[in-house]
Amino acid sequence: MRASASKSYDVAIPLVGFNPSGGIRMVIHVANALAARGMRVVFAVPRHAAAPPVGLHPAIELVVRGSARGLRDRVGFVASLPRARVHVATGYQTPLLIAAGRMVRARGGRTFYLIQNDEPSSHITHGNQPSWIKPVLRGVASAGYHVPATRVAVSHFVAERVGARRIHRVIPPGIETRFLERALRAPDADGSPVRPRTTVGVLSHPGTVKGMAVAIDAFAAKRDDGRLRWVAFDGPNPAPLPPFVEAFSHVAAAEGLRHDIADFYAACDVFVFPSLVEGFGLPPLEAMACGAAVVVTDCGGVREYTQDGRNCLVVPPGDPGAISRAIDRLAGDAALRARLALEGRATAARFPLERFATECADEIERLCAAS
Repeated sequence: MRASASKSYDVAIPLVGFNPSGGIRMVIHVANALAARGMRVVFAVPRHAAAPPVGLHPAIELVVRGSARGLRDRVGFVASLPRARVHVATGYQTPLLIAAGRMVRARGGRTFYLIQNDEPSSHITHGNQPSWIKPVLRGVASAGYHVPATRVAVSHFVAERVGARRIHRVIPPGIETRFLERALRAPDADGSPVRPRTTVGVLSHPGTVKGMAVAIDAFAAKRDDGRLRWVAFDGPNPAPLPPFVEAFSHVAAAEGLRHDIADFYAACDVFVFPSLVEGFGLPPLEAMACGAAVVVTDCGGVREYTQDGRNCLVVPPGDPGAISRAIDRLAGDAALRARLALEGRATAARFPLERFATECADEIERLCAAS
């Protein structure tokens, strides 16, 4: 449903754009929970990124601003800020932009800040921005932590990085049921047909912080191992792949699968998550839900659910040799893969999406009542 920026709402969620990341999907699920309670909810998004990655509740409205990127887009963010009792900030730029929008347009309200990563130590430190601007961006991110707001962190790791005294509470994200429902393949140890090769998967991503280059180095060390098949999910932000790594879009077409992230996880015997820093890290938990054995780096927020040797194998970040050794261990031990996969699914089931959406919605509703 389209809306005018002149209307007033209970909750407004201004974004620098929709994308298919886990963070944006979690924000949408919170918005859907609020709308289901009868609250008036609006998203404000730029035209170039106005397509939500998951369905919106029918009562949620959209304010679509111009498509210009960069400074002009940020000016548009401020100018199109909807009037609301509560504004939800979701990224390191948004608290200051919300504050500016209120000042420029004389719009009151309170702020709920869902902090999904400590941006100064993650996407800024490991980002592709010019080095000269990184201190400025860190300053912007740090200043956003001082904007008056009710702040919820998605992990204790994020809370510690931001400063526990600034955090109202920790609410870990949850797993969408489509991932738990997608595990159609039984573990090898339970008698299902053994695949001729162990499929090792990774998410293709060009961002340095995601550790894709580290994973490729680990794969290259074992590229001639005939037991292994290398597959990368080439989603919305694909990175170039070496010839020995298959793109999942090609695998899906050849094997009659959808080019869908849940299909990809379910096709993996082993899923590798090589990220350098994560606020929570949904992909390993999603892969666990889909029945894959997981190799994950000790990259921060994943500590909320990882138990080395019990539901996954944990390796140091930035260490291709450690990843390669973990893959070798899993390739040679079907029983270990099955045990990790079984415990991983049980772990994922303990992080229901409904709990995350409900608890965040409760906090936002309390803010609305107090405004």
